[in-house]
Amino acid sequence: MSRKEWIILAVGAAVVLGVVYYFVDPGESRWMPRCMFHTMTGWDCPGCGSQRMIHALLHGDLRGAWHYNAFLLLSLPALMWLVWLELNYKRHLRLYARVHSLPVVLAVCLVIVAWTIGRNLLQ
Repeated sequence: MSRKEWIILAVGAAVVLGVVYYFVDPGESRWMPRCMFHTMTGWDCPGCGSQRMIHALLHGDLRGAWHYNAFLLLSLPALMWLVWLELNYKRHLRLYARVHSLPVVLAVCLVIVAWTIGRNLLQ
């Protein structure tokens, strides 16, 4: 599959998922996936609440989205920028290499771990 076909497939999947998350409330649906980590431990993982956050965001409920997963909500601009960088990596090879460097990856992992610990201690 070519890069262009992957992009078209990814955009189509994002649109379909967006429609599903708009019309289906993950907090009330029995068939939406549940977090295995939360089910087994009772603790929130870094992604816990992300489905409800997306649903709230699609309905314009920023307060609800913040409540469900503030970290992911704040990360959305960075994630969109990373997608843009991935699509344009040939034009920005040095930036792409820096973003994918070990120090940046470790820093992101550290922030995610800190978020996970913090959200479970503050509940």
